Amino acid sequence: MYLVEPLADAVQWGDTPSSGAHSDEGPHAVYNYKHLRRKRSSCSHGNTTTFYDHGARLSGLFKLGSLLYRPVGVRVMLVGLDIWSYRDQVDVSNNPELTLNRFLEWRQRSLLPRIKHDNAQLITGVDFDGSTVGLANTDAMCTSKSGAVNEDHNTNSIGVASTIAHEMGHNLGLSHDTENCVCGSLTTKRGCIMSESVGIVYPEQFSSCSQQQLSRFLEEVNPACLLDTPSTNRVYGGPVCGNAFLEPGEECDCGTVEECKNPCCNATTCKLSAGAQCAAGECCHNCSVRASVLGTCVCRPKTGDCDLPEYCTGFSASCPADAYSQNGLPCNSGRGYCYNGQCPSQQQHCKRLWGPGKPRLLVSVPPLLFHQKLTQIAFSWALRQRCSVW
Repeated sequence: MYLVEPLADAVQWGDTPSSGAHSDEGPHAVYNYKHLRRKRSSCSHGNTTTFYDHGARLSGLFKLGSLLYRPVGVRVMLVGLDIWSYRDQVDVSNNPELTLNRFLEWRQRSLLPRIKHDNAQLITGVDFDGSTVGLANTDAMCTSKSGAVNEDHNTNSIGVASTIAHEMGHNLGLSHDTENCVCGSLTTKRGCIMSESVGIVYPEQFSSCSQQQLSRFLEEVNPACLLDTPSTNRVYGGPVCGNAFLEPGEECDCGTVEECKNPCCNATTCKLSAGAQCAAGECCHNCSVRASVLGTCVCRPKTGDCDLPEYCTGFSASCPADAYSQNGLPCNSGRGYCYNGQCPSQQQHCKRLWGPGKPRLLVSVPPLLFHQKLTQIAFSWALRQRCSVW
C-alpha cells in the first residue's frame, strides 16, 4: 500500500494557493506506507502538506554512525543513498533473515554495478518479527555478504544509528559483548554498541572487547577493500566542513567544533590556524612541516627485507608514496625473492593456506577441491534484539 499526498506549496496551473484545500493535480509525494514511521492522513485533510525528507534523516543516521566509529580509528564515508520511493526493489518482510538474503542478492546484482562501495545497510520501517531490530552476517566485510538490515525502530536518530553501527560491527568481525567487556567510564551508565540488546539508554561507545576484536580482524583477515580510500568527490552530499575528510577548498578538517582537538586547524572554517603550515600528516609536527636533514626524518620505516624506508621531504606534510625493493632480489636469507614489497616463500604460503604443522603435499589435492578450500566462507547470523524489560 502506498500513500500519496501533495507537496507543500504545490500549485496547479490556473489555481491559486489555499490554506485548507489541495488539488488532486500537481506534484505529489509518494510514500510506501510500511516504511513510514509517522502516521499520515489522506489528501482531503489539511495537515498533509508536510514533506518528510527521508534523505536528510538517512544521511543524518550515517553521520551519527560515523561519529560512533571515529574513536576506534574507523571512518565511515557515505558514498550513495538509494531511496525506494515508488516500490521496493526486494520483498521486505517481517522475517529479517529472508529480508537480509534478498537485500544482499539485490546489492550484488543491482547496487554494486552502479555504486562502488564496501558495505550496504538497509533501513526499513517494517517491524521485524519478535524483538529483532537488526541482522547481519559476521566477518563479512569486503565480501558479497557485506551488509545488514535495520529496523527504523525509533524516532530518536541515535537509537537507529547505534543499531546500524552494531550490525556493521558484526560485518567487521565483532561479536556481542559479554559481562566482562568494559565500555567507557562506569559513571556514564552508557551501554556498549555491541551489546546484544538495546534498552532505553542508547549506546555510544565500543567496548574494550570490540576494540580488540576489530584489531584482530583487520590484522588477520586484512579486508583489502577498506584500504581503498574513496576520493572525496564521491562523498554523498558534496564537501562539508566538519566531516573529518579533507576535501577540495579545505586546508584541514578535524571534524566538528565539538570533537576537534587539533590546535593547527580552525574547525569552523576548515582553514589552518594562524601561523600553521599543516594540521595533519606523518611529516607534520607542532603545526610545522618537518625539515629533511640528510634523509634522517623517517616517516615510514622499513618493514622487511623487500621494503624501503620513506623520509620527509621538507616540502609536504604527507609521507611520500610507499616504495619497495626491486622484484626478484633474494630475501629472507635466500629463502625467497622480493615481489611487490613482500618476501613470499613456499613454506610461508603453505602455512597461510593450511596453518602451522606438518607440510602438506599440494599436488595430492584435486584442483576443484583446492579451489573450494580457498573460496569457501562460512557466515553465521548475528542479530540485535530489543531489551525485554523497559
